[in-house]
Amino acid sequence: MAVVTLGAGLLVVPHAARAAFELRDASPAALGAVSIDLESESLFDAGDRGRRGIRSGASHASLYQVDGLVQDRAWLGIEGRRGSVSLVCARVGVPGAAESSARLTLRESGAGVVALELDAERLDLMLDGEPREGGWALGGAARARVSLPRVDLEVAVAADRVLQSGGLDRLDVPPSVPFAIRLRSGGAAAAWVDRWDGTGRQSPRIVLDVPVTGAAVLRLGRGESPGRIGAALAVRWRRMEVSAGRMDQSAGGVITAVAVRLPPLAAREGR
Repeated sequence: MAVVTLGAGLLVVPHAARAAFELRDASPAALGAVSIDLESESLFDAGDRGRRGIRSGASHASLYQVDGLVQDRAWLGIEGRRGSVSLVCARVGVPGAAESSARLTLRESGAGVVALELDAERLDLMLDGEPREGGWALGGAARARVSLPRVDLEVAVAADRVLQSGGLDRLDVPPSVPFAIRLRSGGAAAAWVDRWDGTGRQSPRIVLDVPVTGAAVLRLGRGESPGRIGAALAVRWRRMEVSAGRMDQSAGGVITAVAVRLPPLAAREGR
C-alpha cells in the first residue's frame, strides 16, 4: 500500500519522487509525449496553427493508482494575428495537501522565423493546518521554424522558472532548460525532447504524432531517466476535441487522463 505525502516542498508517490511543482501537466497530450514535467501542445496543434479566436479546455488525471491523488487542469487562450495570451491553472494532490499553479503565457506568432515567449507563474503549496507557502517564477522561450523540402523543422529552447521570488526558497523548485527538435509533415510529426536542470539531470524522450483519420490523431512517446512509455488518442467530434491518454513508468507507476478541448472557432468550423 503506497503512501502519499505532500510537504516540505516534495511530492512523493509510488515509484517516483519529484521536486515541488515538477508534475506540471498530466493531460492526455502530455502523457502521450511522456512529458508530465513540461507544458504540452494539442495533438491537433499543426492544424490549429494560425487560427484566431478563443481556445479552452480541461483535463482530469489519476496519478500512480493512489486513491484521491489527482491532477485537475483548465486552460483558456486567445489567439490573435500577431500573438497569443493563455492562462493555465492546475491543482495536484490529495484532500488536505496539494500544489496549485497558475501560468500566464505571452507568445508571438505570425510569419517570422523566430518567435519569443514569456511565462509568469504563481506556485503555492497548501497543507491543512499550515500556512500556505509559495511564490512567483518567470521564464521565457524562443522557437524557430524553417520550411524544408517536404518537412518543416522546428526548434525550441526555453529558460524555465529561472527567476524566482523569495517565497519559493523552501520548496525546492528547480530552474531548467527544456529543448526540443521536431520534424513535421502535414499532421505527422517526430520530435526529440529533453529537459536539463541545474543538477545535470537529463530526461530524453522521443515523441511521434500520427494522423489516424482527418478527425483523429495518435501520439506515442518513449522516455528515459526514468524509463516510461505513453500513448494518447485525440478525436475531433462536432465542435470539440476529446482525448484520452496513459503513461506507464518502468518502475510500475501509471497515470491515466481524459480531456475535453474547444479549439479556436475558425478551426472548429473548418474555415
